[in-house]
Amino acid sequence: MRRSGVNMRMTPKNEAGLVIAHLAAVWFIGSVLTGLQFYAVMIALFTDNTAIVAVVLALVISLAVAAFAGLGAMAHPIMPVTRQARGLWRWASGVYGLGTAGALGTIVTDVQADHHLLENSSLLYLAGGIWYAVAAAFFLPGARAKPAALGVATALVAGAAYAAWAAAQPPTLDEWLTANGVDRALLRVGDPPPGYTLESVGASEDGFGAAYERSGSAGLHLGVARAGHDTRRADSRGCPVPFGDPIHCTDDGGGRLLVTYQGGYERQELRLRRTGLVHTVTVQGTGATDLPAARHILSTLRPASDTELAGLVELPMRR
Repeated sequence: MRRSGVNMRMTPKNEAGLVIAHLAAVWFIGSVLTGLQFYAVMIALFTDNTAIVAVVLALVISLAVAAFAGLGAMAHPIMPVTRQARGLWRWASGVYGLGTAGALGTIVTDVQADHHLLENSSLLYLAGGIWYAVAAAFFLPGARAKPAALGVATALVAGAAYAAWAAAQPPTLDEWLTANGVDRALLRVGDPPPGYTLESVGASEDGFGAAYERSGSAGLHLGVARAGHDTRRADSRGCPVPFGDPIHCTDDGGGRLLVTYQGGYERQELRLRRTGLVHTVTVQGTGATDLPAARHILSTLRPASDTELAGLVELPMRR
């Protein structure tokens, strides 16, 4: 009798292999189900017919539970709970419910963490499948199975929470500039003229802009771009060739060119070319009131400080 019991008992090595194979199979099925349920939810979001939504969701849930029941039926040697019909369906429903909750949490966290997984559907499905494997591990017999599964689940939740928290943090200035392909050589400002403050900045691969504001004034705008970036036709002085409304250019001294635009949108620009860059201060209207302030900005040009560029990190950043 004792010898028979020894023969019927599975060796720890073989049992460990079956457990690994079992969890791997659950992971695979869970990954497939994550994909199916993701598309089912997409159909539900874009369908106004409630009946169709209900049928699709019911079909997916039924197939999911049936798939796990079939897998559980093959796991009798390591899952005693599946040896009876009631226990089998309870196990299948439990694995599906817990796994789906974890997979849903993964998708929600990924949305908060800027869609890294949603951009790669394969990774999303595999990540969702992990939760089904963890749920199946929770039902394994033995005193260490449940604590181990809870430990893995806790680690996954903690990692996801940290990823969401880290994604919600604003980038550093260097991270923002690098992600958006901004050349620091373009990031130049002039000191605010008396009565003006530097209020906002913007930057891209092509140029940099800074707004100077003053109460009761339309304000001034400084733009910095590489020489040659402006593809509009210009004469030998760099004066734009009129295309419709008149444009007048005069030498403003100090290497500056004063460009006056007339017509429907009257404005003036002071341009200064220096070290391969074109610095342009735009003044609304055609009066000379704000030209001294524009000259002040161009005469005090310097690299912008990190403090002056702090507003950039609040703007959209490429991922």
